[in-house]
Amino acid sequence: MTGSAIVAHRLDGVLEIRLDRPERRNALSRALLRSLREMVEPMPADVGAVVLSATGPVFSAGADFADLTGTPSDLEFDRELSAACTALRNAPVPTVAAVSGPCIGAAVELALSCDLRVAGPQACFRVPAVELGLLYNPESIRRMHATLPRATVTRMLLLAERFDAVASVEAGIATHRADPDARERALELARSIAALPKAAVGATRRLLRELDEGRYADSLWQKVRVELLASPERRSLVAAARQRHVPSASSRPTE
Repeated sequence: MTGSAIVAHRLDGVLEIRLDRPERRNALSRALLRSLREMVEPMPADVGAVVLSATGPVFSAGADFADLTGTPSDLEFDRELSAACTALRNAPVPTVAAVSGPCIGAAVELALSCDLRVAGPQACFRVPAVELGLLYNPESIRRMHATLPRATVTRMLLLAERFDAVASVEAGIATHRADPDARERALELARSIAALPKAAVGATRRLLRELDEGRYADSLWQKVRVELLASPERRSLVAAARQRHVPSASSRPTE
């Protein structure tokens, strides 16, 4: 499946969405962001995880300057970016970003919207908004603050600091390092997730997101937990585990 500079395909329960504008260093246009959002809303029923990757040596150079004017009309780009990031965050299945090269500006927020971020050897993360005379979108900063340590956000936004693959893991920007191939590692993680019980994975992911956003309601989540405990899938999995780990009466030693 193709869209506005995006390519997507499904295999083994994993949907890979690939930014495909290598001639523009995978710059994020408004059309690309709309296509990305439409690919995850709604999510196909046979998908258990999503990988966000990119064609070429650059993950993304950030906002496409061909779409920007340097005036308040650029807020339209903010709206498209926010909608795409929200779609990734609210996806019913886990998401993994495969960052093989530079990830700049708005692309950092796109990657941070994924549950896991895999950094390849050439990956780096940088948000140079202050160098362009810009207060970064306050809503974007709020989301960064919910995902990253405060010190990391300060270094990223106030200093426009560049984080390479090693530093990005240490700072919490990336969750994994991969050498040599971030995409293959991301697909491996996604396939592992897709093979797990979907209801439990989805509930765990939603709970983690709500904790990030300060929306945790204990009574609601205790109810969800009871529902999962009573599900046929849970009973089947426990029965299988008992067969593997609990000796049968005939196999127990006798006195």
